[in-house]
Amino acid sequence: MSSPETLEEFGFNTWFKEQADASVSKDCKPARITAVHKGWCDISDGTETRPAKTTGKLRREARTTNDYLTVGDWVLATNFDGGDFAMIHSVLERQNTLKRKTAGKEVSHQLIAANIDTAFVVHTLDKGFNLPKLERYLSIVNESGIEPVVLLTKKDLLSATELKERLAEVEARLTNVPVFAFSNTNGSGLKKVQKLFQRGKTYCLIGASGVGKTSLINSLFGEEDLYFTLPVRESDGKGIHTTTWRELIVLNNGALVIDTPGMRELGHLDTGAGIKDTFEELTALEGQCRFRDCAHTKTKGCAIEAAVEAGTIPKARYENFIRMRQETAANEKSLREQKWKNK
Repeated sequence: MSSPETLEEFGFNTWFKEQADASVSKDCKPARITAVHKGWCDISDGTETRPAKTTGKLRREARTTNDYLTVGDWVLATNFDGGDFAMIHSVLERQNTLKRKTAGKEVSHQLIAANIDTAFVVHTLDKGFNLPKLERYLSIVNESGIEPVVLLTKKDLLSATELKERLAEVEARLTNVPVFAFSNTNGSGLKKVQKLFQRGKTYCLIGASGVGKTSLINSLFGEEDLYFTLPVRESDGKGIHTTTWRELIVLNNGALVIDTPGMRELGHLDTGAGIKDTFEELTALEGQCRFRDCAHTKTKGCAIEAAVEAGTIPKARYENFIRMRQETAANEKSLREQKWKNK
C-alpha cells in the first residue's frame, strides 16, 4: 500500500490544522485514530502506527457516547516516538460523525466513524436485496452530512434482464444518489468503482454482513485474500461477520478507507434531516398538505398521500418513509424520557 507523504494526504486538512495550531499543548503531535480496542487504540501519523491510551482527564470529561474515541478521529498525542503507549491529550473537533442507534432496546448512539468525505453504502443485488434497508442506511449517512454513494454488489449472479430490472427499481427509488453495480467475482463494473477512491480522501464502507465489503477491499488492493472472507448462507443470502472491528486502511493509490463490521440491526435516532434528504421528493410535498402538522397517514388534505394514490410516489417507498418517521419519533421520545430520569 502507498503511505501518505504528508499529514494532509492522511486527511489533516485546514479544519484540523487550525485547531492544532491553537492548542496550548505544544508538545503534542497530531495523529489519527486507525482502530479502537478495549482500553486502548491505534493512532498513526500516516507513516507509523502506535498503540495509545487517553489521559485520565480526557476519560473523566467524556459525558456521552458521542465523546468516545472513534476511527477517523484526529487527536493530539505525546510520547509518540517512545514508550509502550502514546498518550492522547485531546480530540480535535470532528467535521462529521457517522452514527446509529445502539442495537437492542437501549436508546443511545453508537459511533461508527468520523471525519468522512464519502460513505459507500454497500448492498447486494442477489437474495439479500432489500430496498427499505438500503433507504435506512442512506438516512443515517444523510443525517451525518456525508456524501452517500450506493455500491451494488454481486451483479454476476443476475441475468442481464434481471439486472436491468433491479437497477431500474433502485434508480426509481433513489433518484438523488449515485449508484454503481459491480462484481467482485468477475470484475464487471469494478474499474468504475475503483476510480471513486481518490488519494487523500476518507471513505467509509457500511452495509450488512455478506454484501461484499471485505471482498471489495481485497479487489481494491488487488490481493484476493488480504482480508479473509466467509460465504453467505444459501437460504437467505445473509453473511457472517468477517470484519469484527472498525479499521482505517490506506489503499495502494493513497485513498483512506474505513471498513466496518456488518450491521444486523439498524435503528435511528435524531434522523429528521436524514429522512428529509433520503425521501426528499416526499418531504418536498409537506408544504402542500392542508394541515401544518400533517401526519401523512389517513389525513384529509395530505399531499403526500394524494401523490401515492396518483401513482407518482411508489407505495412501498411511502410506507418505509412513514415507518422510519414513526420509529424515529418513538426513539426520540424514549431518549427524552431517559434524559429526564437521569437529571
